[in-house]
Amino acid sequence: MTGSVSITRRLVVTVLVLELISAVALIVAITVHERHVQLKAFDASLVATAESLMGAVQDTEDEGDNVMLDMRGVQVAQDAAFRVEDERGRLLGSAGEPPRFEMPSSEAPTFREVDVGSRRYRFLVLQALRIVDPGKPNGGIRHRITLVYGIPNGHVWHEVFEAVRFFAMATAILLGITAAVMAWLVRKGLSPVYELAREAELINPSDWHFKAPISAKKTAELRPLAIALEVALARLQRSFEQQKRFTNDAAHELKTDVAIVKSSLQLLSMRQRTVEEYIRGLVVSLDDFTRLESTVQKMLTLARLEQPTPDDREKLLESCSLRDVIEDAVHQSKPLAELKAIAVSFDFNAEARVPINSHDALLLCSNILLNALQHSPNGATVRIAMEGTQETARLKVEDQGEGISEEDRAYIFEPFYRGDPSRSRKSGGTGLGLSICKAICEKAGGSIEMVNNPAGGALVTVNLPAEPLEPVSISSASVKVQ
Repeated sequence: MTGSVSITRRLVVTVLVLELISAVALIVAITVHERHVQLKAFDASLVATAESLMGAVQDTEDEGDNVMLDMRGVQVAQDAAFRVEDERGRLLGSAGEPPRFEMPSSEAPTFREVDVGSRRYRFLVLQALRIVDPGKPNGGIRHRITLVYGIPNGHVWHEVFEAVRFFAMATAILLGITAAVMAWLVRKGLSPVYELAREAELINPSDWHFKAPISAKKTAELRPLAIALEVALARLQRSFEQQKRFTNDAAHELKTDVAIVKSSLQLLSMRQRTVEEYIRGLVVSLDDFTRLESTVQKMLTLARLEQPTPDDREKLLESCSLRDVIEDAVHQSKPLAELKAIAVSFDFNAEARVPINSHDALLLCSNILLNALQHSPNGATVRIAMEGTQETARLKVEDQGEGISEEDRAYIFEPFYRGDPSRSRKSGGTGLGLSICKAICEKAGGSIEMVNNPAGGALVTVNLPAEPLEPVSISSASVKVQ
């Protein structure tokens, strides 16, 4: 089992990593800036001392008008290393062991960093012109003085490191405070999630009631999830209740049929009967067994439609002509129509192919037509019409029966529901026909609706997705009943 992942920990770590990256970038910037500032001040100190040394180059007042280095009044650093030479390379003064550098081509100060012994020095290389006796007619004697002056730069990096250490410590303290505050804020911010989880934990098989907490609905990110959970659980509750009711109704229906068969056989065995009586009893029992078999077959059909299998997914690619299926359904129901002297008329204004295999499509149309014939009085007319758009086929079946009562309207498509319970034995109905029709329509991505016709009777409307419709030459036809 893999370890759990904490959103709080992820958020806190993400923020801290981002802050750490920002802090590192800031420390690098501070290091560069502090080094620049310290070196600038350091170089200014070098230049000032070098200029003092250059000013200490004086006339020796001898016949050769040479120069010397007068260190009186000049202060240099304790660890300083310098060398002052004239244009002839004569050493005027020195301290330490400054290295020799390639002289710059201009008189601009040049800075160099080298190691002297075990210490790092920063040197200033400077060339300047000193004039002795400028009042003479020839403008005085000119001497080009070369000065190399350097001091250890360790304290520069020490100052830089001190500044960086201060900012690093401040950053570490800030990260610690941020981590604590972030953890508290994230937990507080995720409290609607915890409340939603606690409410969901209360759901159990005996109590499906779920209402998302107000805090979750007020949170923009959680509102879709909270609403989706409410809708999904309500849908699941209805599904489980429907399955439970279906199981109870199926058990009751099968128990009734089995009891009828059993009672018929018990009557035959109660006393000695003639061959003709045994035959009649067996015929009755066979009819009851046939009805029981029909009920089981319809239950299996409904289960197949509501729980698709891989084979059913392949059948979704099949299609059939809705008009041909309707004509087959009318022909199949012709005996019942003739028995009740009911005329069946149909009107088509287009030809449509729907994404249903022909077997299921015939089952859909036959059940709807059979329901209309069973509820229509003798001598009535059942009207069938097909119309639609380029993407939808609409089938309408209208009867002249008693219509739908208000108390039955919400249950007419539920399995085993019959508005007239006494009709089951009389007509062989099981209450599964309309449920099968609904399952077929929903499987194909369509819908079915049954309403009362203002002129009387019931009107069933089926909407199915269809391939582009094509006009037909024959617009109407009817089945004449003799």
